[in-house]
Amino acid sequence: MPAYHVERSITIDKPLKTVRNALQDFKQWPKWSPWLIMEPDAALTYSDRQGQVGATYGWSGVLVGAGSMELMEVHDNALKMQLNFVKPFKSTADVGFKLEVVEEGTKVTWWMDGHLPFFMFWMTKKMQSYIGMDYERGLQMLKEYIEMGSVASFVHIEGVFPMKEQTYIGIPRTCAIKELGTVMKKDFEDLYYFMESNHLSTDRIPFAIYNTFDMLRGETNYVACIPINENVKIESHWIRGSVEARKALKTRHKGRYLHLGNGWITAINFARMKKMKTLNSPVGYEFYPNNPYETAEKELITEIFLPLK
Repeated sequence: MPAYHVERSITIDKPLKTVRNALQDFKQWPKWSPWLIMEPDAALTYSDRQGQVGATYGWSGVLVGAGSMELMEVHDNALKMQLNFVKPFKSTADVGFKLEVVEEGTKVTWWMDGHLPFFMFWMTKKMQSYIGMDYERGLQMLKEYIEMGSVASFVHIEGVFPMKEQTYIGIPRTCAIKELGTVMKKDFEDLYYFMESNHLSTDRIPFAIYNTFDMLRGETNYVACIPINENVKIESHWIRGSVEARKALKTRHKGRYLHLGNGWITAINFARMKKMKTLNSPVGYEFYPNNPYETAEKELITEIFLPLK
């Protein structure tokens, strides 16, 4: 059967023992799990004596599927578990964490070794990419949970709503998904500077249009947009456009922009589960109704729309 290996790392500003204790206690996983955040009301079960070899936890839900995990080994600087998937298909995988004391705290490396069913051999590279992105989301939340005590990320599926037609000016961009936050921040700063320089109202809801997400290359093509009807001269590399009136699946994310991937993966999985037909391009939109310079990160609202065919 086709094999795959995935690992991702992050540094947490806490002692190694603190990090290890959080990881080996399955009852703490829902606080930072990149999957359970999609479905916080999924059914969870735990064995007695959490944190010890032989401890287990199981899950069952509509979006997260069903499965279980068992703690197989506990060492001073490593943990090993066995993962058993039941739904959407049966498979097993070895997973674990390597822990290393570094100057900044504890370096955590989350890894997985597994096999896909033979008939899914063509999915190996995509599987590694998808799991890798899940691990990156999870490690960011793990870091925040251990360092801060909670994670500022809440997702809610709002349902199908009409998107209104509107015109905009925008900055088109292709960049690495990992650099998205930094690059897009600069784009919106340029747009708002332009609006202020031209004495135009900045009391508008900015948004981003995502034309493509290339998970294998870790790259996205997007347009950072400001709604505008005024006829003004724009920069040569900027564009004018309009959002088409169309029905879309709306998902609301509350919390840090760093965790917006949680909203996207929830929306995509919900649409897939409901067999909704979404557009290939644009993949979706993000609207930002509150000002990040005037709003606490945990209170930031992002509305994600997946346009429907």
